[in-house]
Amino acid sequence: MIKDIIKDTLKKKTEEGGTRWSRTSLTMFTSWIISICMATADFTKNGFDFKVFLVFVGAAISTKLADSIGISIVNLTNK
Repeated sequence: MIKDIIKDTLKKKTEEGGTRWSRTSLTMFTSWIISICMATADFTKNGFDFKVFLVFVGAAISTKLADSIGISIVNLTNK
């Protein structure tokens, strides 16, 4: 199951029908892991910080908005 998730989210299909690692997805994944580790270290040292929470919520919302706008643009260009 984990291999399927990795293949679906961190790899993209090539024109030849195969898959290759997506540099963008790998960069996003790495930055999220680092951010989560830093937030966890801050939480264990200083306790809950509402500003850190808001940054994570803002990042999640902006990522979702960027994805939906990108999908809208792709749909408009394919018509």
